[in-house]
Amino acid sequence: MRIVALSDTHGFHKRLQVPDGDLLIYGGDFSMRAKAHEVVEFAQWFKALPHPHKIFIAGNHDMACEGHDDWVKETFAPAIYLNHESCEVEGYRIFGSPFSSAIYDPSPWFFDYQRFGPRSQELWGAIPEYLDVLITHGPPYGLGDKVHEAHRGEDPHVGDLNLLNRVKSVLPRIHIFGHIHEGYGRYTIDTWNYTRTTLFYNVCVCDGNYKPVNPITVIDL
Repeated sequence: MRIVALSDTHGFHKRLQVPDGDLLIYGGDFSMRAKAHEVVEFAQWFKALPHPHKIFIAGNHDMACEGHDDWVKETFAPAIYLNHESCEVEGYRIFGSPFSSAIYDPSPWFFDYQRFGPRSQELWGAIPEYLDVLITHGPPYGLGDKVHEAHRGEDPHVGDLNLLNRVKSVLPRIHIFGHIHEGYGRYTIDTWNYTRTTLFYNVCVCDGNYKPVNPITVIDL
């Protein structure tokens, strides 16, 4: 299975040359603050790509997707829209979630939650076991989550520790995420389970200056 994964294109998707593959995964933030017509336009572009299987999750910028699951699923069909739920593609078990922890409180964005509140444990405790692919918009703590301009005295790592701990527990084969543009790249961690490990991929296309310069990620699973 060749997976082609990208996120955080923020309106630049039509400029991209998307590599061929078996499964195309989009990890959220196709817009700056999407209205309904922008969702439809992006979905048309996404569905026209030649990949046999496609999965889309929203991100914190994708305003018009929040609270409109049925409409978004219909708009993206036959591509699969996941909102904190699972699917299966060619025998591979996949879970996708649009949520990310808020950098600001109160937050002006969407699909987010307070980083240290009870919502974090509730959300990430629902990630099922025996996954092949986990897709979240936000990163786990310490992996592809470091911002360049943290406020003085604040931790520059803005990912979610509960998400990291759940990933360490269920050990999906790969974890794909975005949200923090500066964190683009592949990561690994040491775990107690040496028979299985997780590869982590921050697949943001835009860099910290919102320029679409990062190569689209290709993963052979």
